[in-house]
Amino acid sequence: MHRRIRTTLLAVVSVVFLSFTAHAAPRDNAANKKIDEAVNQHYLSTNFDKAEAVLTGTIKACEDKCSGQVLGRAWMYVGIVRGSGKGNQKGAREAFAAALAADPAVKLDDALATPDTKKSFEEAGGGGGGAVPAPPEGEPPPSKKKPPPEGGEIDVPGDMECSLEVLEVETRRPIPVSCSTDEDATRAELFYKEFAGEKWVTVKMRKKDDAFQAEIPCKATMNAGTLRFYVRAKGANGEDADNWGTRKKPVEVAIVAQSDAEPPSFPDLDPPDRCAEEVECPPDFPGCKPKGGPAGGLPYGASCSEQNCESGLLCIEGLCESAPSCEKDSDCPGGTECMGGTCGGEGGGGGGPAGPYKKNWVGLHFAHDFAIVSGTDVCLQRNLDADNGFACFLRGSTTPFPGPINSPTPPEQGVVEDTQPGTNNRIAGGFTGPGAGTMRILASYDRALIPNLTAGVRVGFAFNGGPTSANGASFFPIHGEVRGQYFFGGKDVLAKKGLRPYVHVGGGLAQVDAKLQVTAVNCARRNDAAGSGPVSLAEWENCMNRQAAGYPVELDAYKRLGRGFATAGGGAVFAVTPKFGVQLNINAMMFFGSSGFVVEPSLGGVYGL
Repeated sequence: MHRRIRTTLLAVVSVVFLSFTAHAAPRDNAANKKIDEAVNQHYLSTNFDKAEAVLTGTIKACEDKCSGQVLGRAWMYVGIVRGSGKGNQKGAREAFAAALAADPAVKLDDALATPDTKKSFEEAGGGGGGAVPAPPEGEPPPSKKKPPPEGGEIDVPGDMECSLEVLEVETRRPIPVSCSTDEDATRAELFYKEFAGEKWVTVKMRKKDDAFQAEIPCKATMNAGTLRFYVRAKGANGEDADNWGTRKKPVEVAIVAQSDAEPPSFPDLDPPDRCAEEVECPPDFPGCKPKGGPAGGLPYGASCSEQNCESGLLCIEGLCESAPSCEKDSDCPGGTECMGGTCGGEGGGGGGPAGPYKKNWVGLHFAHDFAIVSGTDVCLQRNLDADNGFACFLRGSTTPFPGPINSPTPPEQGVVEDTQPGTNNRIAGGFTGPGAGTMRILASYDRALIPNLTAGVRVGFAFNGGPTSANGASFFPIHGEVRGQYFFGGKDVLAKKGLRPYVHVGGGLAQVDAKLQVTAVNCARRNDAAGSGPVSLAEWENCMNRQAAGYPVELDAYKRLGRGFATAGGGAVFAVTPKFGVQLNINAMMFFGSSGFVVEPSLGGVYGL
C-alpha cells in the first residue's frame, strides 16, 4: 500500500517537474534541433556562414524562452564556427564569453575545436567547469557591471554633444543618435558593433538643421549584452573634425531583455516602436515568427540593401522606414513608383521591385576609332581598281589621286597618272594614331531587363571621315548599334554608388575611315627642271619599272572599313550617385564588307530614369 502511494507521488512530482521545465524553457527542444542542424549539416559541410546564421538566428529566436544551458551550447558552437571554421579567434572568444555568461558550466566540443580554438575558450574563462566567464575586451561580466547612469555626460573621448542619455536599452529597439559639434564638419558617420559581433558596421548620418542624425537598427539590438558605438565627424577636405567616442574607447550601451529606462529618441520626437523579431527559424520552432514577420520583409529600423522591407516600409538610405506620400514617381526614393499616393503603392516597399535600381538609362558619349591598317602599293591604280578599300587624295586636300584618266595606257592615247610600284606607298601594319581615325558622338538608351542585365541601342553621327573618292564613294556618317550588357557586382549593382564593371556584345551599321600618310612616285610627269608635261612611252615604262623617272607626291590614304560590324568588349560605370555615372566603354569591332579590325574607346555619362 505504502509502495503504491510512493510510486504515485513520484509520478505526480515528475509530471509537475517536467511541465514546469517545459513551461520555463518552451523552446529548448526546437533550439537543440536547430543547433544540431547547424553543426551536423552546415558546419561539417564547411558552409560556415550558414552554420553561424542558423546558430545566431536560434539565439535570437530563444529570447527568454530557452534555458541558459541551451543558450550556452548555441554560443559555444558559434565560437567553434568562428574559431575552427573561419579562423577568427577574436570573434570566437567573444562568442565563448557569451556562452559562459549564459551557462558557466558549458563545455567545449573538443572533437571540433582546433588547438587555437581551445586556447580561445580557456582565455574566455572556460575549461574549469563552472568558471566565471571572462567578457570580451576585458570588461566586467554583465551580471557585475555598474548600473548605467540615469543621465548626464558620458565619459568618452571627443567634444561632440550627442542626445543619448540612457545607457540601458531593451532588446529589439532602434537607438536614435543625434550629435552636434562646434567644429566645421560637413559629414559624420556612426560606427557600431553588436554584442559578440565580428566587425564594426558603418551608418552614414544625415544632416538635419545643425545636427547629424542616425539610428542604430534593431538588427544590432536583438541580443542582450553590450553594444558599442562611436561617432566621427569630418571636414570638407576629409580630415577628422570631431568625435564622440573612439574605436578603442567607444560608448557602451547595455542591451537588456526588459528595462524601466525611457527608450532613446531623437530630440523633440517620440521614441520609435520596438521592432518585431527578426530571426531565422523553422516552421516547427514554437513561438518563432518568420524573418520580418508575416509580411515577409524586414521590420522598421532594420538594415537593408534592397526593397525587402515589410509592408508599409521602404528601404531608404540603408534603413527600413515608413513609405512617404507622393504625387509622382520623382517624389519617391530608391527608384520606387508612386501608386495610390504612396511610394511603392498602398503597402509601401514590401513586395515591390527587387532593388532600388533605375530601369531606364540614357547617355551621351564621345568615341574615337583606332583601326589596324596595312598594305603595299595602296595608291597604285590597279589596286584601287580592285576595290581594296583604300581611297587616296593629294596631301591635305580633297583632290582624288589618281585624277581623271582614260586607262593605265601609254600617254600617246591619253594622260596617265599612276604611282610607281614598290615601297614608296607601303603601309606597315599597326593601329592608327590619335586624330587619324573617325570620331563619333553617340546617344544611348538601355533598359534593365533584370537587376544586372540591360539591352539597348546606340545611335549617332561620325565625323573626320575621308573626302569623296575618285570613283564617287563618300563617307557614311551614320552609326547604329544594338547591344546587351551584363554587370558584375550582385543584383543591386545598378543601385549602388561606385564601380559597376560589365561586359557586352552587339552589332550594327557604321563606317570607319583610317587616315595614313604615304609618299608615292607619279609616273605621269617627267623628273626634269620643268617638272611638267606628259612623259614619253619609254619614260613612262621606265617609271613603272622603278627607274625613278617621275617625281614624288605626298598623299593621304584612307582605309575604308564597313559597313556592317559585330562587337564585343567591356567597360565600367563609375556611379557618382545611384542614378548618375561616368561610363568608359571599349568596343572591339570586326567590320564586314571592306573587312578590318577596330578598337573604339568611348567616354560619356549615363543617367537613370
